[in-house]
Amino acid sequence: MRCRQTITAATAVLCVLGLAGNRAAAQAPLDAEAIVVGAGPSGLAAAVEMGRAGVNVLVLDMNSVMGGHAVMAGGFAIVDTPLQARLGHEDSPELAISDWLEWTEDGDPQWTRFYAERSSELIYDWLNEMNVEFIRVAGGWENSVPRFHFTPRGAVDVVRALFREALALPNVDFEWNENVDSLIVEGDRVAGVVARNLRSGAERRLTGRHVVLATGGFAGNLERVLANWRTDLPRPDRLLIGASIHARGEGLDLARDAGAALKWMNRHYIYTNGMIDPRDPERTLAITAANGDSLWVNAQGQRFTNEDGFDKKILVDMLAQDPDTYWAIFDDESRGAFSMRGREWIRNLSDDHMVLDDPDATLKADTLTALARAAGLPSEAVQASVARFNELIEMGRDADFGRFASAADAPPKIDTPPYYAIQFFPMPRKSMGGVAVDAATRALDSAGEPVPGLYAVGELTGSVGINGTHGMDGMFLGPALVTGRVAGMSIAAAHAASDEQLDIAARPADQPLPDADTWRATLTAETLRALLATERDGYWHFQISHELVLERAYDCTMCHSAQVPFAPLDNREHKVAQTGVCGNCHGR
Repeated sequence: MRCRQTITAATAVLCVLGLAGNRAAAQAPLDAEAIVVGAGPSGLAAAVEMGRAGVNVLVLDMNSVMGGHAVMAGGFAIVDTPLQARLGHEDSPELAISDWLEWTEDGDPQWTRFYAERSSELIYDWLNEMNVEFIRVAGGWENSVPRFHFTPRGAVDVVRALFREALALPNVDFEWNENVDSLIVEGDRVAGVVARNLRSGAERRLTGRHVVLATGGFAGNLERVLANWRTDLPRPDRLLIGASIHARGEGLDLARDAGAALKWMNRHYIYTNGMIDPRDPERTLAITAANGDSLWVNAQGQRFTNEDGFDKKILVDMLAQDPDTYWAIFDDESRGAFSMRGREWIRNLSDDHMVLDDPDATLKADTLTALARAAGLPSEAVQASVARFNELIEMGRDADFGRFASAADAPPKIDTPPYYAIQFFPMPRKSMGGVAVDAATRALDSAGEPVPGLYAVGELTGSVGINGTHGMDGMFLGPALVTGRVAGMSIAAAHAASDEQLDIAARPADQPLPDADTWRATLTAETLRALLATERDGYWHFQISHELVLERAYDCTMCHSAQVPFAPLDNREHKVAQTGVCGNCHGR
């Protein structure tokens, strides 16, 4: 039986997914009833949902820690929450649906409705039960009322809570540094994965009744992004990598090779404020940066857009330039308005700024003439653009691009040396297309039929099309949780409907913890430098995090203890303790 359905309030639990009639005994022990590929928010949500329902779950991740790129992300779009009510924001699903469909123009209407009607329950209430506190709500161009919800440290708080909840479930296990190279297909059904350990190189076949792909998007793969570029936008001269370097799109290949269809592949959320990461020797990685007081000029030294306008309109204006890049110009008075994010090493400091005071990242000069010369821009045009900008500020109305309509809304004039210029490029940040799924997040083939045993969630599905061709704030993390939960509910329903007695192979037992009384920090900075001297497969997080340790002169005991020793963590108590140190780098 193959079940088709539309999205309703009971979407994920009404269909038994065609498995209830399967009474055949397993031929050999399964490694898990459900295998989740990816320990980001969507994979963790699916694992918790299934684990609570009694499903035996194995989560695999190519990294050595949970969270994926979400540990550096912000907030969640949620509709009609208690926090909104306390702050006096009147919201409703119908208002959200109207806002979002108008903004996206071609967002998936069924998933948009489902999300608007259920996000408060599926995200806000659920996380609140795990002691996750949302403390503020922000607005956005696409919302008539504020809906962008934040915890104190951003998405890392949510990731930690989900991971801890999963670790409390004895039927949910995690294995790190495991790259899934292919899916096992038996007949027409996905029956497991072929995984390769990045540290040892060992390859294994892992079998399961269900496979949930939660591998993220492909915005870090510039070749793939450009190969799937929108035909109604000019092809950019240069793109920077604004997403995780691991967002390569391997999950798309896994799903497609198993028979799943891909859709909306030319939908990308392109940020227009990507500056080159000065620490990247290849000069392909981006920092997401901005100065809200700056003036933007193109290669001809001319202002070309409303710097504070709609991001989708700015993208069109930017790609119309020749070349499609711009320089943000500001002065010392507005230095403090500069902010940045998106790379692991970033800290926004006012003194000895790691970017503003780095000549490889930011141009600085005492005159606009010298600044323009350093940037390779026509000096007279730059001076004329700055003079006109200052004139508009004095007038109290931006008659050229409509950035401000009163003196109170105008930025400060650019007239206090030294002057700064930073070059910006477009950068893919998030994928809004991917694996086609139904209302239960089952992967669909080209005929719209489910691929038995295969599910896809989160950004791998393009956030199920909710964003259309225009991204929205919080509409990537939010759908990640919702689709993860829907997948978990779908598999839990199949589990409950089946009386099949599955034979699950035993997992390795937890190893004993070190003696807290005798444990000592023995790793020296010299030893650590030696370990970091050579890049090793499977040690990406170790490399990045410990480079920061040396740079910031952290003491080992800031993160390590008998509960988080100098060894791979093979005990649940170890892993729970490790989540307590994530905030030492993330969310600061």
